[in-house]
Amino acid sequence: MKNNVFGNLMDWGVVLEKLERLSRTNELGACQDELIRLLRFDHNWRLREAAIEALPGVENPGLDLAREVISLIKRRDLYYDIRILATDGLEKTAHALVRNQGLDKKELQSFFTTAINDLNVLLSSPEPPIFYSALQQCSNQMKALASAV
Repeated sequence: MKNNVFGNLMDWGVVLEKLERLSRTNELGACQDELIRLLRFDHNWRLREAAIEALPGVENPGLDLAREVISLIKRRDLYYDIRILATDGLEKTAHALVRNQGLDKKELQSFFTTAINDLNVLLSSPEPPIFYSALQQCSNQMKALASAV
């Protein structure tokens, strides 16, 4: 897909419609850089949440997309609901990463090691029970998937 698929992110209604259309037509895999752009956009929570919710529709996700989801989980300046949603998105993306035959196995193993370490750091700090539970579940899934690589 061409760059800047979503255009001006301040026009969020149009962006949400495009995201929905791309999800429906299974074209999100070709727009991973644009999904990362949505995940990084701090000026509209709806766009970030919609991008996370669209992650299961990404065929053959790349490691950059998964790393961006981890960065959301780690951001202490974000509200817990989005961070919890990101743990779910990471789990679904990680399953697809394991199925992605185009990824180098050593890079994938390194990704899982780093992700598990990042989650462990968060688990070792005081967090609200609901977020802690989401982190624990995500960590367990990542460990299981890492052993399958």
